[in-house]
Amino acid sequence: MTVGVLLINTGTPDEPTVEAIRPYLTEFLMDPAIIGAPYFVRKPLVKHIVSSRPEKNVERYRAFWTPEGSPFMLTSRAQQRALADDLGSEFAVELAMRYGNPGIRPGLEALRDAGCSTVVVVPLYPQNVNVCAGTCFKEARAQLAALAREGWRPEVREVPSFCDQPAYRRALAESVARAWQPEPGAKLLVSFHSTMLRDIKRDPTYLDQATRTRDRLAADLGISADDAVLCFQSRFDNRKWLSPFTEHVLRDLARRGTRDVCVVCPGFVADNLETSVEVNAELREAFMQEAVAAGADAAQVRFTYVPALGTSPGLIEALSCAVKEVL
Repeated sequence: MTVGVLLINTGTPDEPTVEAIRPYLTEFLMDPAIIGAPYFVRKPLVKHIVSSRPEKNVERYRAFWTPEGSPFMLTSRAQQRALADDLGSEFAVELAMRYGNPGIRPGLEALRDAGCSTVVVVPLYPQNVNVCAGTCFKEARAQLAALAREGWRPEVREVPSFCDQPAYRRALAESVARAWQPEPGAKLLVSFHSTMLRDIKRDPTYLDQATRTRDRLAADLGISADDAVLCFQSRFDNRKWLSPFTEHVLRDLARRGTRDVCVVCPGFVADNLETSVEVNAELREAFMQEAVAAGADAAQVRFTYVPALGTSPGLIEALSCAVKEVL
């Protein structure tokens, strides 16, 4: 009997072109989890956004891309292979993206065709937030219901989060320790993707897990709670989002005299446009500029970005353990 594992992440355009970004962005923004307005409001709003935003973002995608393709997709595929190797021949592991390709439906069909009678759905987000893991589960359930009408009814298990896996905790601390040896007065920014405050008021799980991740990371690194700052990046619009915002924290630290910061984004297991461009490039520049404007010598200012865990053995172990636990 083969157990199927469906890994789901956010997704990426097929190419770093306006023509590829536009349908990807449309699918992303039309998800009610992203823009919660009624359909008749959401549709014209998304049409307006998509009419101009791809042209504004295409250079960021091109800067992120490699000759081999999207680093995000390359890493995701490598994670799929590594987890399949770890779980062994009794498991079939497929990769799907919530938006774009490969889709969730084809991933489930591949597991069906492999003869799987049990399917474990694993969103690749260590902490559970509605705009990420929540929407992955919703779409997977819808596609499974459609496939059930066609006669395939596997037993379904879900992994809502894996941030409490000891292997994940170890891997995260080790990744920071490899990248950064703090100077006196340094600050560690533990930055997560923001989400709307209304979602947190409805269910505080994400904030609780993010806070717990920050607390454990500080303890494992021997950093005081005051020097490990929980913050949030990538708010989408002017609605009320979970804060403090990472950019505001960085600028404030620079103005106050902090000259050594490290930023880690534990909510992502593969580097993407948000981490590689927004955090590692744009927020780096913002911090450096603010520090110099406050009188610092640019040569003495240090900004360290900790890469996502990728295919680190600790992450693969955490995913493997999480799958086996729900079985």
